[in-house]
Amino acid sequence: MPLVEHALQQGVGPVLHSRLKARGAALPPGAAERLREAYLVSAALNMRLFHERDGILAALKTARVSVVPIKGASISTTLYDDVALRPMADIDLWVRRPQAGAARSVMESLGYAAHAKTDRPPALQAELLGETQMVKAGAPLVELHWNVFSGEWLRHTARVDEEAIWERATAMDGEGVRRLSPEDTVVHLCVHLAVNHQMSGIGLRTLVDLDHARRKWTIDWALVAQCAREWRVAHATWLVLNALAELFGDPDHELPLAALAPSALRRRMLKRFASPDRIAEGLEISSGPARFVFLLILVDRSRDAVRLLWRALYPDRLWLTLRYGAPDAGSWRVAGLHLRHVVSIVRTGGV
Repeated sequence: MPLVEHALQQGVGPVLHSRLKARGAALPPGAAERLREAYLVSAALNMRLFHERDGILAALKTARVSVVPIKGASISTTLYDDVALRPMADIDLWVRRPQAGAARSVMESLGYAAHAKTDRPPALQAELLGETQMVKAGAPLVELHWNVFSGEWLRHTARVDEEAIWERATAMDGEGVRRLSPEDTVVHLCVHLAVNHQMSGIGLRTLVDLDHARRKWTIDWALVAQCAREWRVAHATWLVLNALAELFGDPDHELPLAALAPSALRRRMLKRFASPDRIAEGLEISSGPARFVFLLILVDRSRDAVRLLWRALYPDRLWLTLRYGAPDAGSWRVAGLHLRHVVSIVRTGGV
């Protein structure tokens, strides 16, 4: 039963159920029933999410808003042949920034309303994070993104070419709905796990996604490495792909680990935080000082790590005033906000 519970916690229970069933493997009745129940629940929830997703995509297409479903909203149907195998919690959609307002209007016409996270005021989300959460009673959460690679770590340390990503996206349904290229999907999944989740919580599920991707798609791994290096997310991409190789194998040596690998010292430091075994066991470093140290080590260039540290302790005026809800603050108020921010770091032990 511990194996089953661990699979369920990691979001891979339906995949485990499917593979054991295909091999005719017998489990104790209680464990088998838990996996079967997870599979059926995932199937029901995903069918509901796909129905809602398809309605939103149709409405956006009618309004001439181009959109790229990302994360589970895309790979659940492109990588998996069974609707139940990739559990989803929400719907993530990427639109270009000039069309973000039109996309929100479409969502509002469908009964959705904008919702802000407690630590992310709407102005901060709109200006710097590039996302808006949309909620509706009885419907799944929808996140509208106009930055497909978002977050303060990426803002201060990386240089992702989102225009190139959009241009590489291929049409799914005429010109309205597009799909990320296989290479951009791989980098996005790696960065999302390593940077946005600090290898925690969804680690095993993401590795299963990547394992399915390399088996189902033709991937230009040289392009993956080139983009990761140019965008300064090589270390993040290496960390995830290395875990994929160690846990799922890389018999043909197709993964570009040598092209992405950080220095030997950096590899040892990263593995102390997020070794493949710890990821498989359900690593959790998404809060506290360990989270920030890990993110510093993950940065590709040392000077960018210094910039990240500086901006964590002394944020720029735009972030600071939006974060604390004082966009028109004068110089003295801004100084007070800086002090408040430092006190918050000391009190909470995090950034």
